[in-house]
Amino acid sequence: MVAGSLRSQIVRVMAENRERPLNTQEIYDLVASAGVPGFDPRAKRDRNLVNRELSDLAGMSPNSHSKATPELVRRVGRGRYIYREPDLPMDAALVREYLEPTEVNEKRPPRRRGSGPGRERVSDATRMALFAVQHGVCPGCGIYLPHYLRFDVDHIVALADDGRTEERNLQLLCGYCNRVKGTKGKDGYRLKMAELRADNVATGVMVDEGLAALTGKRLVRYHRGEFHE
Repeated sequence: MVAGSLRSQIVRVMAENRERPLNTQEIYDLVASAGVPGFDPRAKRDRNLVNRELSDLAGMSPNSHSKATPELVRRVGRGRYIYREPDLPMDAALVREYLEPTEVNEKRPPRRRGSGPGRERVSDATRMALFAVQHGVCPGCGIYLPHYLRFDVDHIVALADDGRTEERNLQLLCGYCNRVKGTKGKDGYRLKMAELRADNVATGVMVDEGLAALTGKRLVRYHRGEFHE
């Protein structure tokens, strides 16, 4: 199941029931009745995927988002959401991206970022090698993404903490996990992978904890030069 297709169905069922708040169980059932391929409203993994998308669509992700969310739903209570009419011309391109995700079939230009020590560009060959090691799975939450360009390149030890842009310090994270990991926790330090996974479990956005941990172990072996398919 592709998360993007699930996201668009969530927004559609919310919009169709815009007159009243929906609880998460109602949303699971409505998404299932919309015919999303492979979606099982009783499966914990699929329910967590819905919770994650609702959190993102409601703008409840960390304040350090690298880009804004369209906030197409609003949380009105514990596990209850209502559709929010978008402001016009509110983020029209962003709304289209959320509702009509497209497959990445060609290279997109790298995002412009500030310069500084260790800020070298990560090659596509390195991205593809990491994608192969991770089997397309985010080690932070266990979500599967079908193309290496759908991931963000993360520095395991942040550049601000004297990390370097070298393969043994790189991994691929989904955009959500990359944003969360880059924030400072309550104790004033950037989240490490163990804290990131624990935070994803606590906030209900973990997709597959076992798969995330397994992917993390594969990366450790790869970085040590011990990895063999």
